[in-house]
Amino acid sequence: MGKLKAFFIIFIVAAAIAAAGIFFFEKSPFGSKSEIEKGSSAEELAELSIDTDVITTNLASQGNFGIVQFNILLSSEKSKLEAEKRTPEIRAAIISTIAGFTIDELIGTEGITELEEEMNLKLGKIVETGKVERVLVTELKVQ
Repeated sequence: MGKLKAFFIIFIVAAAIAAAGIFFFEKSPFGSKSEIEKGSSAEELAELSIDTDVITTNLASQGNFGIVQFNILLSSEKSKLEAEKRTPEIRAAIISTIAGFTIDELIGTEGITELEEEMNLKLGKIVETGKVERVLVTELKVQ
């Protein structure tokens, strides 16, 4: 009888851990795509996204500079129009963000991911209508 209780408790704990894992990965930004990306075709995504100009700016590490370009996916046509009107603010946010990184911080996939996440947060504060769904680095050169 004691072994049956122990087995039952282990089974309940394992089920709870599995349920928590499923819940976490369903809610995690790494485990699921946004609603726009799930149900949209390539054409629809292109209609809701804008590309920045190629921007060159100094990096935080002395004597280094970066050349970057981003693709910004927005939640609606209104937010895309707003972002297009706020191009100077977006450009300034990009320059100030890149200027805060050193060359070592931008090298590798972790650096690109961190840059995309930071830009997503900053641009999300600029765009007031709708939201910024994602920011992708489409060009990155550091020297």
